[in-house]
Amino acid sequence: MIDYADARARVLDAAKPLPSETVTLAQALGRTLARDIAARESIPPFTKATMDGYAVRAEDTRPSSGPGGAGPVELAVLGDLPAGRPARKAVGPGQAVRIMTGAPLPSGADAVVMVEDTEAAGGIVKVRRGVRPGDNIGLAGEDLRKGEIALTRGTLIGPAETGMLAATGLARVRVTRRPKLAVIATGDEIVEPGERKRPGQIRNSNGPSLTALAVQAGAAASYLGIARDRSASLAAKLARAKHADILVLSGGVSVGDYDLVKAQLEAWGVKPVFWQVRIKPGKPVFFGLRGRQLVFGLPGNPTSAMVTFWLFVRPAVDRLLGRAAAGPPSAKAVLDREIVLKPGRAQFLRGVLTSDGPCLKVAPYGDQRSGVLRSMVRGRVLIVVPADAARLEAGREVEIIFMDGR
Repeated sequence: MIDYADARARVLDAAKPLPSETVTLAQALGRTLARDIAARESIPPFTKATMDGYAVRAEDTRPSSGPGGAGPVELAVLGDLPAGRPARKAVGPGQAVRIMTGAPLPSGADAVVMVEDTEAAGGIVKVRRGVRPGDNIGLAGEDLRKGEIALTRGTLIGPAETGMLAATGLARVRVTRRPKLAVIATGDEIVEPGERKRPGQIRNSNGPSLTALAVQAGAAASYLGIARDRSASLAAKLARAKHADILVLSGGVSVGDYDLVKAQLEAWGVKPVFWQVRIKPGKPVFFGLRGRQLVFGLPGNPTSAMVTFWLFVRPAVDRLLGRAAAGPPSAKAVLDREIVLKPGRAQFLRGVLTSDGPCLKVAPYGDQRSGVLRSMVRGRVLIVVPADAARLEAGREVEIIFMDGR
């Protein structure tokens, strides 16, 4: 067996970023940028109104101090300026232009008086509240200056990033190709959902769950079905996966008499990198290489399969996508209750967040058995327990790994 950190490092060392491709902006959501994106022009490209009102010179809005005391300031209205049209008239002393949100600020004006602070009558507007220079306007380039980097290579494109790409004027964007990932479940004891189940058989949850995890991670995933406990059956499934960037198998990688996956993979040309990692759950995890193809053999127990996917396959997908960070995000949280364990292996306990702020608090899910899929449904994080830890007291800060797809 090797340590978790060593195993993860070997996976990441073998995973190389894939080539890029160009997609439309509408297709870019969830993809990874393959190059830096610089602003082609300043954003916004001109100084604009951020409120409906009147474009003015701020100094003209100060209340008069003549006979009768302070009162509304009256300004001559030169005209209307809707959004999408350039200003044709400059604002001079004692003048104003009625302006809509988003319209370019006319020359000479340095502020906008909100419409609710005014009263218009004929060609005159009365300003009841003065403004200062810069009030209710957005300056040219205040978001991005021309040539400034808007988004960096390796960024995951979400809704906000999509908006930024649109703001820079891009209709098409260069992204890293999605890795092709194939999933094969193994074993005579499993049967697909919806099919007739014989005595002694259980439903195949690993195939659907691992495929879903792969899609969530950003891979182009395909589920190839169940390989039975016969070399010919497994060989036929492997032949269908020969063009995948990543191959994930579940089951058949422990030391049982019928666990033939490891031997069949080697016969297929897979060079083993490691088999068995000093972790719990998921000790009998396999990783190997067939050329540039990454091959993972995950345990058959449902929670072990999903946990080892998060620990090893997810970082590999991220690295192939060229993402800035590899693997699911982690954070620090405070233990809500004591944990007592047998040391010797790094452990990843399914955990439940008992408080999400301002300080994260976490407690281990009550049933940590590797066949309890419910612990993955209700436990949204993994609590990382170092291999040498026998006891973690309540109130101690621990590392957690998020499993909610963020």
